[in-house]
Order: sequence, then C-alpha cells, then structure tokens
Amino acid sequence: MTLTAPPPSAARGFANPVLDAQATFRSVLSALAEPGTVHRVAIPVECCPGFSSAMTALALTLADFETRLWLDAGSQGAAAAYLRFQTGAPVTAAVGEATFAFITQPPAMLPLSAFAQGSLDYPDSSCTIVVDVRAIATTHGFRLTGPGIPGMRRLHIEPLPETFAADIAANRAVFPMGVDLLFCRDTMVAALPRTTFVTGSNGD
Repeated sequence: MTLTAPPPSAARGFANPVLDAQATFRSVLSALAEPGTVHRVAIPVECCPGFSSAMTALALTLADFETRLWLDAGSQGAAAAYLRFQTGAPVTAAVGEATFAFITQPPAMLPLSAFAQGSLDYPDSSCTIVVDVRAIATTHGFRLTGPGIPGMRRLHIEPLPETFAADIAANRAVFPMGVDLLFCRDTMVAALPRTTFVTGSNGD
C-alpha cells in the first residue's frame, strides 16, 4: 500500500476543529441575525491558499461532503485541493449548482442572479456567497433596514462591483428567493442576508 501525504497547502485547518467550528458558526449566525454588525471568527492554523483567515474559517465551518463549492478565478487550484482535503466538499464549475460560492476578486464577481436562487417551495436551496474584501466599516456606507436591525445601520464594503447596489436591490425583490452574502476581512465577518433592504451609496 502506498500512502500519499496531503498537499502542504492542505495540511492544517483549525487547531481545535470542533470548538473552533462551533465558535465560527455562532458568529455567522449572529452576523446573519444582525445585518450590518461585525463578528470575530476562529483563526485557522493555516489559511486556504488565496483566502483570508475569516474566509478560511467559514469554509472549514460551513462546507462538508454534501455541499457544493464554487470558486472564482482568483481561488482555483491549490484552494480547491485544500477545501477538498479539509472538508470533503466537491468543487463544481457550474456556478448555478453551488451551495456556497467563495469570491476572492469582488470587483469581477458575477451578478447575484447567476447564483442559485432557490425556489418559492425551497428558498433555502439558494447559494450563500462568501466574499473576501479589504475593508468593512459600520460608520458609513449603505443604509440597512429590515429584520434584525433596530432603526437603521450603516455598512461600507470595499471593494465591490460597480453594479452591486442594483444587484442587491434586485436580490431583495425576489424574496423569499435570492442569495445571502457573508463578507470577510482578516478575522471578521459581516452579513447581508436577503431579508435586508439596502439603500444609499457604499461611499456615503
């Protein structure tokens, strides 16, 4: 029998897989329940190639052998090998089939309508999009209202595609279908679920 060592880039995930995944999952749930707030996730021992610590933590927490992952052009190859080894999740080339999509080049990301939207009978079959960004701020930016938001919150994300404001409005218009978004920076995560109304400008 010949034993093949895992690729070096796929060698290590969480130091404590159970506790770290539980902590990260709680942060994701809190971010989705309170859109526009920022939450800390567990720090993996090694990052997935091309991913931030937070995006790696989300991948390790959310993906398993039953979820299909889609990676943008900025995270092919070594990232796919890492994710297959760590999570057992298949990586698909068909964006519309993905349970989770990981975006490392947000200015070039596809329209939100390109991802699985779910259906009226099964809205939870839609895609969750995880986006690595350079900046997340809650002092300015888009105006957020809706469930989980007392009054109004602000959220600035950088970078984003120029079409994002129109895309996110169209996403809200097809509720209960549509996608949910998780934004990662360093060890932090913030969310824009499909329930959130987004108005104003990211640069306000």
